[in-house]
Amino acid sequence: MKSFLEGKNGFGEGASERKNEMEPEAEASRAEAGRGALAAVGCYLLWGFCPLFWALLDNVGSIEIIGQRIVWSLVLTVVACKFILKVDFVGLLRDARARRFLIPSGLLIMLNWSLYIVAMVTNNVVEASLGYYINPLVSIVLGLVVFRERLTPLQIAATVLSAAGVIYFTVNYGSFPWIALVLAFTFGIYGAVKKRGGYPAVPTIAVEGIVALPFAIVALVAVSIAGQSVFFSPDMSLEAWQTRVLLVLTGPITAVPLILFATAANKTPLSLIGFIQYISPTISLLSGVLVLGEPFTSAHAVCFACIWAGAVLVIVDAIRKQVRQR
Repeated sequence: MKSFLEGKNGFGEGASERKNEMEPEAEASRAEAGRGALAAVGCYLLWGFCPLFWALLDNVGSIEIIGQRIVWSLVLTVVACKFILKVDFVGLLRDARARRFLIPSGLLIMLNWSLYIVAMVTNNVVEASLGYYINPLVSIVLGLVVFRERLTPLQIAATVLSAAGVIYFTVNYGSFPWIALVLAFTFGIYGAVKKRGGYPAVPTIAVEGIVALPFAIVALVAVSIAGQSVFFSPDMSLEAWQTRVLLVLTGPITAVPLILFATAANKTPLSLIGFIQYISPTISLLSGVLVLGEPFTSAHAVCFACIWAGAVLVIVDAIRKQVRQR
């Protein structure tokens, strides 16, 4: 018996070798997940501050902003694919499986962008923030149902706390939050589609831009014909040129967070991304209240407290997991 446990006939040595072979793979997997989580944090930090940028375009109609956003994000990703990454994103359009994922994802993100810009331009920043508070719960549920991800006891407690805060806020909002719900579900499903597809980040954003491009062209032509375009107006004043520059910057403002999100979706469990997502609406809400002068009610306070209590539980859970792995 002793000789068997110590590796007689090679059994013990083989098990040890297999364990040693698995350790680098597990370490690489954890490193990939860590990079994905960092990409998610970067993405949601950028998205959190976006309302401050969109507020600078309050003199531009929402339809033109949406069209310009699609065009310039496409230009940026195409340039990145051709001259920096040197990858063939057009090949994804020829791939039947890729089209099954990227055409729906392109339509979903276009709808999400459009409604988000309408919310920003019509001073519905708080309802948009509510949508992105609901969105993490959608992501967590999709992670559990579609990808069979499992939550630890602390993550379950965090989910319950977050859901309680969001439900309380929604009930106290005072009207049916249709903008919030559409934003939450379109982006939640978008994230699930991206994860299921598993394609590289930058080429997929370029393909999604191509999917949305016809709608952008129609929108920009319609605005120009109506004489309401700022970008194509004959106004050559300094203010007009500043606005044109801001419209061009909608490209990186749109594409960079989406690239980070696609990277995170490929490397990180969707349920974990769901918890990280609370960074964005928290910053957006604080921006709306502290900078844009939107109200902060007791319902906001309760929602905030529940969500960030849940976030603390997730952080504690992650620290415990790291300690156990060491």
